[in-house]
Amino acid sequence: MELFITGLCAFLGGVLISWANFLLLRRLMNARGDTGIALASPARMLLSAAYIVLLYFIGKRTDLSLGALLIGGALGLTVTLILLTLRLSRGSGGKGKE
Repeated sequence: MELFITGLCAFLGGVLISWANFLLLRRLMNARGDTGIALASPARMLLSAAYIVLLYFIGKRTDLSLGALLIGGALGLTVTLILLTLRLSRGSGGKGKE
């Protein structure tokens, strides 16, 4: 049960990081258009990578399962990224330059 709770907490943390990334991207897209995507990408990548590194160090410094932390965090980041990207692309309504 502890393994499940650890993974679930890491998953929820990944959801929060993805939500923050989504808000950042949406704000920059509304403010700067297509160049906002290019500005947001490095910041989004750094936030996600920093979260995974943080989970790694938490797993090494505590007796929590490192596998559960990393898998839960990665799933939280990935699943939420997919869902929020679909939401953002539907909201744009094909307003791209193509």
